[in-house]
Amino acid sequence: MKMVRGNRRTIIFLVEEDDDARPGLTANLRREGYRLLVAAGLEDAHEWVSGERPLNADLVLINLVGKTPEESVRLGRELRERARYDGRMPLVVMPDKVPGDLEGKDINVSGNDWICYYDDDSHQLRTLLTRLLDKSSN
Repeated sequence: MKMVRGNRRTIIFLVEEDDDARPGLTANLRREGYRLLVAAGLEDAHEWVSGERPLNADLVLINLVGKTPEESVRLGRELRERARYDGRMPLVVMPDKVPGDLEGKDINVSGNDWICYYDDDSHQLRTLLTRLLDKSSN
């Protein structure tokens, strides 16, 4: 199944600091039909967005190791602004550690900024991404 927006496949700008999680997550997202721009951390992500032309992505998905969800949302917003994306582009943060009572939940922290308390069930993340990308294309 290819995720298509207009006449091109959907592109996710993925910032994944966890070297062990990155291969599985990228494989799952590609299997779902997404094209990916992959940064291995914030420094790498800032290099991507500091180029002359803006990145052409539809959603920013980040996992920052050792950061609180609130810190990750703040840093993700800064990254999105630096990339010249507007606030309408969805930002999804996947926290490094998930409290048991929040596992498997998606929380809208404001506008198009979400925290996905990912429970290793790719269905949950897939559902959130589909919902956000469908909404943002309208």
